[in-house]
Amino acid sequence: MAEKEIFYEMLWDCAQCNTVGLLGDTHRHCPTCGAAQDSGKRYFPKPGEEQEAKDHQFVGADWRCAYCDSPNSAAAAHCTNCGAGQDGTKPVAIVVDTAAAPAPVAEPAAPRSKRWLWALALIALVIVGLGILFTRTSETIASVSGRTWQREIQVEKFGAVSESAWCDSVPGDAYAVTQSREQRSTRRIEDGQVCRDERIDKGDGTFVKHRECTPRYREQPVYDNRCRFQVNRWRSYRTVKAGSEIAAMPIWPSLGPMNGINNAPGFGQDLGQTAQGNGMRNALGAEREGTRNENYVLSLQSGGKTWTCDVPYAVWTKYQDGASLPIQVRMTGGVDCSSLK
Repeated sequence: MAEKEIFYEMLWDCAQCNTVGLLGDTHRHCPTCGAAQDSGKRYFPKPGEEQEAKDHQFVGADWRCAYCDSPNSAAAAHCTNCGAGQDGTKPVAIVVDTAAAPAPVAEPAAPRSKRWLWALALIALVIVGLGILFTRTSETIASVSGRTWQREIQVEKFGAVSESAWCDSVPGDAYAVTQSREQRSTRRIEDGQVCRDERIDKGDGTFVKHRECTPRYREQPVYDNRCRFQVNRWRSYRTVKAGSEIAAMPIWPSLGPMNGINNAPGFGQDLGQTAQGNGMRNALGAEREGTRNENYVLSLQSGGKTWTCDVPYAVWTKYQDGASLPIQVRMTGGVDCSSLK
């Protein structure tokens, strides 16, 4: 069975004698000066100060008199202020409770003049100009004033690495595993409701309150088992370098003595002492060559300006000290190293 609606009085202020806080349903005319109620000036009372409209029967929104602009009950055939008929009139405007309703998001105002268009055009010109400034080049002849190089080799060692993971993701070759209980995530748990009264103008000098409730949530931690363990892996642990300070032409550095791989049957059979890799049993402490990196730089000069360019090995070997070569220079003064071929 639907709950019976309770009607409350809207308020209005008399513009003739400045009496304020008049009741929208009870005071159809100002009790001080007799002026007719202005339906457009109705407003909601402050929360907690609502007055119930006793024995009120809702018959519809008021209609506004076309002659004197007074509001009248939907059940009235003639205006109670001037006696004019209801024909040809329209309902009064409904008031929205801005205090209870969430504030609307303001939409950006449309530009009111062509100044916005000029501003956008100016911004576009600036962007185009900057694009030209940073991309447009001119060719010049530069000479090679210096050549440097560097090569390096990463050396990897096979050894025990300390890691951690959730226990359902621990690798199969992990050992020395320990566990602890830690928070892994959170989940949303419904925790009651958040309710507010929505006040609705009925358009006849009264309003009703509807209870609007939405679920309230809280974050609950989710715990799981966290594992800490050791696992044998190849890891880079030192770098061997060579550069132009030791030789004019690039050479790869010598790795020197390295611990080899012991493949003897039964070697290192204890837990954590061996690990499968590349079809071989790798002993703890074994070393191997890792990634190689190389870098080649040409120093260029022209007209009192100098530049440096990282170039491929084939370009670096092509130009010797003092050699002249064409190069593209940007309007900003920077050089386009990709133009070196």
